[in-house]
Order: sequence, then C-alpha cells, then structure tokens
Amino acid sequence: MLASDLLAAASTWRPQQFGDRRAHDIDDPLVEPLWTGPRVLGLVVDGDATLTNTEGEPVTGHDEVRAALVDASGGSTFLIEASLTPEPLQALMDIAARDAPTMPKPGDALTQMMVGSRGDRKDRLFQRVDEVRRRTDDPSIDVVLVATDLLWLEDESLCDVPLLERKRILESVVLESDLVRVGTFVRPPIDAWLGPWRSFGFHRMAFKGANSRYVPGAKNRDWAVADIPRR
Repeated sequence: MLASDLLAAASTWRPQQFGDRRAHDIDDPLVEPLWTGPRVLGLVVDGDATLTNTEGEPVTGHDEVRAALVDASGGSTFLIEASLTPEPLQALMDIAARDAPTMPKPGDALTQMMVGSRGDRKDRLFQRVDEVRRRTDDPSIDVVLVATDLLWLEDESLCDVPLLERKRILESVVLESDLVRVGTFVRPPIDAWLGPWRSFGFHRMAFKGANSRYVPGAKNRDWAVADIPRR
C-alpha cells in the first residue's frame, strides 16, 4: 500500500459501529469499559497527528493531545480508533462521588417505592453522557486520548487482522503517556472487574469478538454493548 492509500483511508473511514446482537451472544469476547467521550480516528504520518470524528470532520484544538500522539507513535505511521475523554484525569473519589446515593425526601419515598427510581437513574446517566460530550467537544477542556484499536500500521491495513492480534500490536506500538493511553480489555469471567469499573464511573461495556475484523463505518455483528449491572 502507498502512503496515499492511508491518507485516503483516514479521510473516508469512520469508526466501526456496534451491531444489534446481545452481548452474551458474542463468541469469545474481549470485554472493555465503554468510554463516554467521543470516538475518533487518529492518524500519525510524517510527524504530524490529525483527529477526525464520527462524521469525518476534523477535531480542532487539543493541540497537546495531538503532540502527545506523535510522541506516542515512536516514529511509526498508523491509524487508530480512540476516545477523547477526561475520565482518566479525574480522581477516583471525584468520579465515585457522582454516583453517591442520596436519601430521598420523606415526600418522595412513597413515590419511589411505587414507581421505582430506574427512570431517574437513566435520566442522570444521559445527563452525564451529554455533559461529557459537551466537555470533550470544547477544545479548551483537558482530555486524554484512549486508543482502543489499530486500523493501519506503516504501509498496511490491519482491518482483516483479528481483533485480539490488533490489540496486541496496538500495545506494542503506542508508547503511553499522561495524555495518550491504551484502553484495557479482559476476557470472561469478568465479574471481578465490574465493581472497579463502576467505581471509576463507567456505566456500559463493550463486547467485541476476539476474532472479529474491522469494517470502517459499518455495523459489526461481532461487537455489542451492554450495561454494567449494579450489584
């Protein structure tokens, strides 16, 4: 592949979409917490980094993150999928405090017993997601780039490489720093991880088939999303 092929891919590809299957139907899944920040594609070539969003539009600002991504490449040329999120910069107690339970007022207690509070929790979740999205759309807000997939390395597309192998290559290629991280993933059983993920403020998780390929911009039936249960 020529460099022009990579540039064409970076300008036309979009982050892969999750499919419609239930999470427990995914064969041999890799499970990872789902970052609430926007998904982006990050391109590093010739000592310069660019970010594009799910609409294919350039992500402006975040100059320090883009400079850190160049450093993280170690001189490699690559195209990654990632999330821009402030979550890794926040202290554990700050995140946990967002979900601290509060006692209902006496007048509200009976209502909660009758209709439950699931709807309220769902509304608060959507409010948090919207808040994170607004903050990460603001280039003046400090965020971290969390790399979750490797789509292209040097002169070759990796879309036909199984996900687990792409993850392993990603870990070996990206040099982590304060502003560039490589996302974590685990394999079932995952029960031991659910509590820590909830403590860090995560509410959803992704199930991705270890053998799945990457189809830019399209739905992948081997990728699914599930809520992290409250226990």
